Amino acid sequence: MAFYILIGKVAETDAAVRYRFYDTGFPDEVGELRLDKRTESIEMIQPTRQAFFDRAAAKISRHFRDGVLPDQTFWAS
Repeated sequence: MAFYILIGKVAETDAAVRYRFYDTGFPDEVGELRLDKRTESIEMIQPTRQAFFDRAAAKISRHFRDGVLPDQTFWAS
């Protein structure tokens, strides 16, 4: 199964950043995640399919480790 997940920043503070995400094949299934910048933990705060969250969280985690949190990004596979 192919995924194309769009990920967009909703809000950012010194402590955390929130992103909305959805797979383009399921645009009505929007989820939201929160990255805690201090602990580097990511949690799903607006439920959607776990597969979408796992991929969006992996992408945001990678960006965070690289030192940049973009306004928009995507996961494609």
